[in-house]
Amino acid sequence: MNTITFLSLLLVSFPEAILVAALGFLLVGLRPWWRDLLIIGVLQAGFAYVIRLLPVPFGLHSIFETFLFILNIRVVTRLPFRIVMLASLLGLIFYGSVETVAIQFLLHVKGFSLTDAWNYTFIRVLYFLPQAFVMLIFIVACKIFNISLIGYSQAYSYSGYLSRKEMQKYLKEEIINKHNIFIFVVVLLPVLLLTILNSAFNAVRLNIFPGEHFIIFNGLMGLFIIVLTVLSTVAVKKIGQHVEKEYEAKRAEENLKQIKQLIDSSRKQRHDFHHQLQTIYGLLEGGYFERARDYIGGVFGDVSKTVDLIKTDNFSVSALLYTKIGLAEARSIEMEINIECSLKEIPLTPRETSSLLGNLIDNALEAVEDKTGDFRQVKVKIAREYGMYIIIISNTGDPIMPEIKDNVFKPDFTTKEGHSGLGLSIIKDIVTKYRGNIEIISDPEETTFAVTIPSKKR
Repeated sequence: MNTITFLSLLLVSFPEAILVAALGFLLVGLRPWWRDLLIIGVLQAGFAYVIRLLPVPFGLHSIFETFLFILNIRVVTRLPFRIVMLASLLGLIFYGSVETVAIQFLLHVKGFSLTDAWNYTFIRVLYFLPQAFVMLIFIVACKIFNISLIGYSQAYSYSGYLSRKEMQKYLKEEIINKHNIFIFVVVLLPVLLLTILNSAFNAVRLNIFPGEHFIIFNGLMGLFIIVLTVLSTVAVKKIGQHVEKEYEAKRAEENLKQIKQLIDSSRKQRHDFHHQLQTIYGLLEGGYFERARDYIGGVFGDVSKTVDLIKTDNFSVSALLYTKIGLAEARSIEMEINIECSLKEIPLTPRETSSLLGNLIDNALEAVEDKTGDFRQVKVKIAREYGMYIIIISNTGDPIMPEIKDNVFKPDFTTKEGHSGLGLSIIKDIVTKYRGNIEIISDPEETTFAVTIPSKKR
């Protein structure tokens, strides 16, 4: 193992540790604390000097220095280990990538060998300067443009980065997700492994890697790969859980949208009834009792007709249909509802029932919204045949083109600007869950979505 001179310690190891730590902090959204950076630089330079005095096989010193670098930052900053791990890996990976590219370039331009860089302090410093310059560019760019790979800095700190005090408060409030950082670390570890393997390859090529040392190094790399494989498997599982939670959150958002529509419809109806009561009160005050009776009869008749139209033995369906009728009336859309059976045996939960019917009806209302006259019609029919519930929603909007029929149920697919494209995907998931079927029949005159779902008792 080659030793390191005091000049190399001062001009390479010390600034190298500062640059790596500073960039790592910035990339995780932390404001670098320069006093801590100086302490980290001094300690890491000392570690590098001591390690190179020990009889450590070539290549392993980089691994030891990496672990000591992470421990160094943890002790000096007193930040949680997961944050330190992520910041350290990001800084080391960026520096390792820059070093890999820079060394290959300088070997061709300057004519020195890698062995010369190891043995002569001047050449080692000469090789380090371009790397330091590139790292400084990265650091300045992160500072100027508030570049951060974790999105909490912009939301919390006006300057774009968190101070130590702000960071501790963030951690206390558990705003930083442990699982997300675990996934970050596992994704970054293979990149660090590739950087180390690239250095080992160059060492073998230049015959500065003794055979017995290579065997030890190779064994440790094999162990590292096994551990990384296990961690990657766990990370994939966690990513799947995150995707599932995100999808559930979007479904909850759709349900909240349905509830908001119900509230808005109720407010409009309350406002309308307020005017009706004022009219009735005026007629009674004026002594026009016959007219008041006729007026009340007309209003009551309209309300009774609507209530009878949507009266079912499933409260969630009744509430939803009542809301949708209000929305259709507000948009001057003719809506026809026909409930031909009991809904007691429908297997869906109230939330799933509202989500299924609500999204189907919303799509139908949106399809005819730009139409005029007789082309603004939506029909809803629910029937039961041979142990199957049949839900048919028809509209007189534009037909669905055959080339996009297979895509309409895919998440995030939409032909309308400003829409999430989740409605039909949610419908498909619910239908699939209960082993049902959904079919689209579309022609220039009418588009129909037909859903069949097995009842509880068949």
